Amino acid sequence: MSKKSNNTNNIKREIATRAYANERTILGKKKVQVSFMDQFVLRATKLKSEKHLLAKASNLRKVFTGLDLVLLGLGGIVGAGVFVLTGMAARNYAGPAVVLSYLIALLASLITALSYSEFATCIPTSGSAYNFISITFGELFAYITGWNLVIELTVGGAAVARGFTSYFATLVGLKPPDLRIRVIEGVIELDFLALLLVTLVSILIIGGVEQTKKFQYIALSVCLSAIFFVLAVGSTEVKIENYTPFVPPEFGWKGVMSAASVVFFAFIGFDTVATMAEETIEPCRNLPIGILGSLAISGFLYCSMAAVITGMVPYDEINIDAPFSTVFYTTGHDWAAVAVSSGAVLCIVTSCLACLLSQPRVYLAMARDGLLPGIIAELHPTLGTPVYASLLTWALTGFLTFLFDINILAQMVSIGTLAIFCGVNLALLVRRYTPKEVSFDDFDTRVPVLMRAVYLLMSCFILSYSLHYGLALWIKITSGIALVLCTYSFYALGKFLNAPTEKQFKTPLVPLIPILGVLATSQLIVCLGSLALIRFSLVSLASLVSYLCIDYVRCCSPHLNEEIDGEKNIKD
Repeated sequence: MSKKSNNTNNIKREIATRAYANERTILGKKKVQVSFMDQFVLRATKLKSEKHLLAKASNLRKVFTGLDLVLLGLGGIVGAGVFVLTGMAARNYAGPAVVLSYLIALLASLITALSYSEFATCIPTSGSAYNFISITFGELFAYITGWNLVIELTVGGAAVARGFTSYFATLVGLKPPDLRIRVIEGVIELDFLALLLVTLVSILIIGGVEQTKKFQYIALSVCLSAIFFVLAVGSTEVKIENYTPFVPPEFGWKGVMSAASVVFFAFIGFDTVATMAEETIEPCRNLPIGILGSLAISGFLYCSMAAVITGMVPYDEINIDAPFSTVFYTTGHDWAAVAVSSGAVLCIVTSCLACLLSQPRVYLAMARDGLLPGIIAELHPTLGTPVYASLLTWALTGFLTFLFDINILAQMVSIGTLAIFCGVNLALLVRRYTPKEVSFDDFDTRVPVLMRAVYLLMSCFILSYSLHYGLALWIKITSGIALVLCTYSFYALGKFLNAPTEKQFKTPLVPLIPILGVLATSQLIVCLGSLALIRFSLVSLASLVSYLCIDYVRCCSPHLNEEIDGEKNIKD
């Protein structure tokens, strides 16, 4: 009976799996009923095949070289971090120690960027982290990751666009808030100029990638000129006493870590490079150059700019909305303030462009898998761009840009970004120790590394929480020992079962590097506080509910009817 029962379960699994693939499967002359829950579990945990991903790649034009990707990533990173978030992080969280906050965020980003580079070269398709998670943890986790990625890019673009308004106001001699209509102080402030920016950039992107690249080159040239101008002129106004105290007592090291969690948002530009993998020439060579190169250059610029602004004026006098142009007005360099505002405006445009260019590629990947309407995956027949995905991006980003305050937006995006990066580091560990093209129900093969990943995540979060909130010493020691044991357990698994080829990028020192990435991102997540965790939980819950609805519709579709009549046996 046991053998018969096992055969029946295997038959049900096969039927449900084939039904998911829109195949009608027949078992003798019997009717076999597979419950919705059986189908849901199968679909939610089913691993996407790497061959399947590559086969689904569309006719997006391959136009990006390594230099193009470095400039795209650099444009996406520097606008947000330098000219939008630096002032807020210095004044509200860390003071002059914001330089350390940027260094901490940069280190966590570099570790994660190594994992991104390996995945992107092994699977050079649109979708970035959404695809990385789908081949290691299954469709449900990929779907939740996809929506967090959408929020990251949507909210990131909206936050940067509102920074554009602040700097444009100072450029024409107004105060940063003067061009907005306040509805609810600090929450809802109508911003027509930022909405116009999102609209114009969206039109540019829909028009084609080649013209977008040309515009990015010109805008980024002016942007970098403004940054070097700030460093040259601003350094002459630095006063050493403004660096004292370097870590303000009202903030402490907890504030430095909290600032690192906030400015981590500024480094999401390298993530946008990964979404362009499908349109990259020689992706195995150029993607790591674009991801790691843009991150290293921007990190140096961030720390330099942060050191200059906190040296020019006391940190508690820094303007949050337009810190650099305002500080030059404060020091009597009105002409310099105009030059800085001009450069900052274009810097912010390049950052907004990177977000709006990348987000449609995430929609494209999700639509290919049937998790969004199929029309979103369609390309314009002449321009070769995902026009419907770009219009959806414009609508959502424009809505947030028009309504919400930048501080609210930055807090929303940081937690999702950190969770995605943590997931990618875990996914790399799981992928390395799982055979290629393994069946999703091969639990004997998958469970050992999956359980290690779960234990690793738990020990990292407990250790981070105990350190940040000063819990009892025994909790810190116990969680630290648990982390060391988890690390050893990965080494104990032996050789890699799915390592990159010689042509693909290979993350060094695995499993140590991705484990450090999980620890770093866990620490930054804890530093965001309980409200950010609640926001992330609500977003994930909403994603889960929407996935259930989508899955129910797929299950109830006529071609997915699970009561099947037939006259032939299942074939492998």
